[in-house]
Amino acid sequence: MIDAAMSLMGRFALQGTSLILTYYLCYISVALFARRFPRREFFPVRVAVTLLEGVAVCFLLAVWYTEAASLLVRVLCYSAITVLNFTALIFCWQGDIQEMLLAFCSGMAAYQFTNKLYPLIQNFLGINDRETLVLFHAGGVPTNWDWVGFFLFHLAAYILLSLVFTPKNKLVHNRRTTRNVIVLSIATVTLVNILICISRVYEGESAMLNVVTKILYVGFSLTILTICAGIFSQSEQEQQISILRQLWRQDRAQFESVKSNMDVINMKCHDLKHILDQIEGRLTEEEAVSLREAIQFYDANIKTGNEVLDVVLCEKAMTCQRNGISFSCMADGGRLDFLTPVQTYTLFGNIIDNAVEAVSPLPEGQRVISLTCREDGDGLVIEESNYFAGTLSLEGGLPVTDKADQSRHGFGTKSIQYIAGQYGGVMDIKCIDNMFFLTIQFPLQQKKPDLAG
Repeated sequence: MIDAAMSLMGRFALQGTSLILTYYLCYISVALFARRFPRREFFPVRVAVTLLEGVAVCFLLAVWYTEAASLLVRVLCYSAITVLNFTALIFCWQGDIQEMLLAFCSGMAAYQFTNKLYPLIQNFLGINDRETLVLFHAGGVPTNWDWVGFFLFHLAAYILLSLVFTPKNKLVHNRRTTRNVIVLSIATVTLVNILICISRVYEGESAMLNVVTKILYVGFSLTILTICAGIFSQSEQEQQISILRQLWRQDRAQFESVKSNMDVINMKCHDLKHILDQIEGRLTEEEAVSLREAIQFYDANIKTGNEVLDVVLCEKAMTCQRNGISFSCMADGGRLDFLTPVQTYTLFGNIIDNAVEAVSPLPEGQRVISLTCREDGDGLVIEESNYFAGTLSLEGGLPVTDKADQSRHGFGTKSIQYIAGQYGGVMDIKCIDNMFFLTIQFPLQQKKPDLAG
């Protein structure tokens, strides 16, 4: 079949086959990286159109290159194939333009990686890649099985690379991401269409130069694939940090509101004590005891040595009281002065809120939360434990949220981990039977936190 197609192209067969093969292999590679995008209407028809169009354009380019062979024409021909593949991507799939650009760059890099790895293997086997594509025997003329092996090798490499480097999250748009996508796209097109075309001219001058050049392009291609995946990862981290900062601003407002309310409650409790002393003789013993217990509960009597910690513990103690949860705490808040007020409120607020959520569905005897904050050697250790029901999955040391909207949940433990990391601390989570344990260790010799994230 391939021989028949080459005979039809006549004297343009050599360049025509090379350009058409390049277009199809690039097409397959890009398509594998684009598979997660929604397909456009009449997708099979669109694919057929782009494949036939590619053959026609590549044949015209082959005629041009055969008649006017030069380095500039070669660069322009392969640049045209690059544009043709990108337009095919846009024509057949739909999605965010920046994500599609990254998928296209990944596809082109995967093509170049495989396109250089295959002849590199030939060179190591003592076969001249400039003369033949055979790989498994010494004969120079490729058989049909050689072509099958050639295509299977490329297809397997494309599938493997697309499985490893295709991101699973969405791209978060900001100025830095846009800049990175533009720079990477320009670099990829330059690498594919200019440097490779130029290097191909000089590869035949030396066997060592031929091998070294291919090794360099394999490394460049892997670098591009890694950068593409890294852009997605970086944008996701920036989004998470942005959400954490937004949550911290909310925590700041909530802390100020809670502190103000606590001050009012303390003043009212102080006044009620005096009023109760004056009217106690008019009340029954049961009524007097009930009022004193209520006043004692709402009177902020938690003193840890840290005003912010006192506020958050009083607030969460009231929450536990309302939900029938036994909450015990032993905390040396005086050692927490390296944290900002908002960080202290956020850290302990998230720890206790997560515990309250875990024990609330449990029977009464298991609704127990224990919290300690103590100095241990050269570090400060915060430990929290509670019962929990069901199973807990950890990913990257963090619990996997079971909420439907995972993009907006699970930031409690992420915030705890992030705050710990800013001061050189570490967070550890483990489960033993039906008990949950969270431990945070801070070094007491604090360094300046990396507030830039």
